[in-house]
Amino acid sequence: MINFRWRRRAPSLVDLARKWKPDPTYDYSLGVRAILWEEVPEGRPTINALEGVAPGEPPVAVPQDNPYMYFLELWEALFYPAVETGDLPILRNFMRAFERILAMGSEVVDESFEMMFLKELMTRYDTLGHCYGPLVREKVLAPRD
Repeated sequence: MINFRWRRRAPSLVDLARKWKPDPTYDYSLGVRAILWEEVPEGRPTINALEGVAPGEPPVAVPQDNPYMYFLELWEALFYPAVETGDLPILRNFMRAFERILAMGSEVVDESFEMMFLKELMTRYDTLGHCYGPLVREKVLAPRD
């Protein structure tokens, strides 16, 4: 006689995904949100809108709030309009934020920064280069393959 033991099957990836909950203590932005919040106070309403919270409420960490999402939202709402109008105070705030962000040395953050800002910073070096810090300048002037 064959004795079959019923074993519990291992949970599938779908089962695991259904049970997954975001960790509220983990910073999905990898530190980018905090730096942008401090250095670019003009962007706080945009950050609040991205996070879906009213001004003054604590941020709610969710996985889609990654560095790229913060960069994208601030690019559209603040950075590009400041470049177009020549708003140097806002651009200087961004350059301070970019220096701190690049100093983190995170590959994910660097890639997100390069995707959003590098081309624009390269094309505007003649007019905005005086605002660039050493890390931004290094990125902008680095030879490309």
